[in-house]
Amino acid sequence: MSPANLSSPIIYPICYKQPLKSLYIGARVLLLLGLVPYWLVFYAALPHPRPSWTIKESVLVRVIRWVMPLNAGCGLSPMATDKTREVPEKELKETSFVWIEPADNSHIKGPAADDIVSPVRIPGYIWPKNGKLGKSDKDSLVGLFVHGGGYMMGNASESFPECDIARQISKLTVIRDILSVDYRLTNDASHPAQLQDALAGYCHLVQVRGVDPSRIVIMGACAGGHLALMLARYLYDEKVLPMPRAIMLFSPWVDMAIDKDMVADASISRPNSDVDLLATSYFANLRFLGHKPESLLSTTLLSGNLAPPGSYTNYPRTFISVGDCDAFRRECEQLAGVMAVDGVDVTLDMQPDAVHDFWGFKGVPSDRARTLVAKHVVEWLEELTCDEKD
Repeated sequence: MSPANLSSPIIYPICYKQPLKSLYIGARVLLLLGLVPYWLVFYAALPHPRPSWTIKESVLVRVIRWVMPLNAGCGLSPMATDKTREVPEKELKETSFVWIEPADNSHIKGPAADDIVSPVRIPGYIWPKNGKLGKSDKDSLVGLFVHGGGYMMGNASESFPECDIARQISKLTVIRDILSVDYRLTNDASHPAQLQDALAGYCHLVQVRGVDPSRIVIMGACAGGHLALMLARYLYDEKVLPMPRAIMLFSPWVDMAIDKDMVADASISRPNSDVDLLATSYFANLRFLGHKPESLLSTTLLSGNLAPPGSYTNYPRTFISVGDCDAFRRECEQLAGVMAVDGVDVTLDMQPDAVHDFWGFKGVPSDRARTLVAKHVVEWLEELTCDEKD
């Protein structure tokens, strides 16, 4: 399916359309069938990418990195949902379905306003099932969770593995109620659809559920972390609603500009590209931009690590989780650095030997990192609550 709302020409990869699309996918899958036994033997005899990794973890990382380019290169959107379908309660075990109406027109301005891409009603999921979403305890923190997937895959439901982050936070921390936003992917609409949908989720909490922004914690993983940053930047710049109490980012995609630089100069790369499971693609960025100019990629809105001094003054307290084997490690460190310079109370929680999105996907390295980040998230939120009471 071609990305919606594209008014400027994009040079698609030759494998983007049929019949080469099917041939390319088939060839890559067939090659994988031969590569897996080879990798098993290879890591049984030779050192693993990290000494702490098991053979199974080492091979799984290679498999994911081999398959991942299919999403951007072939226009795939695995595990995407129909955004017009209301999910019956009987299909949900841990969450409740809710429709999220578009934000009021008065809140759609600046980078969220567009002549081509319009706000729409989207699905949302409330953790836990039959939860009151902030109404049971008027003083408790409430989460707004944004899933990842490179803006190309995934969904906000309990069935998507990465939403285990929301599940764990709801079960383990002082944040019991979480709204998970099923925003439009790039096969549905290009930017600023994703910003419009995240804003709709925030407005739903504030205006429909009556949750004071001082009780809201915006949370996002991978591309969801990027969207959480984008939403916070929009609220900060446009002042349509007060800022949230805090921001939590898990393996966030921060820098959209570097992918274009990597295409122009082969000597430029992200760190850990030969170790991490993540395989980024500049074409994914182009699908996201749609009809918007490429110059937008270098703005603070889309590349928060490149923000000039003063951009984060008076920003909410922020928690950034990343593995030291993550391809996004450097940009996360840069983001934490510019935030700290601007006086933000920012925590960079870096887990040794952990890959991209390690908390969201079980089986990838490492179990120890998942245990530790869960512990640190619990402690960080408890401290946040204590500071609020003081």
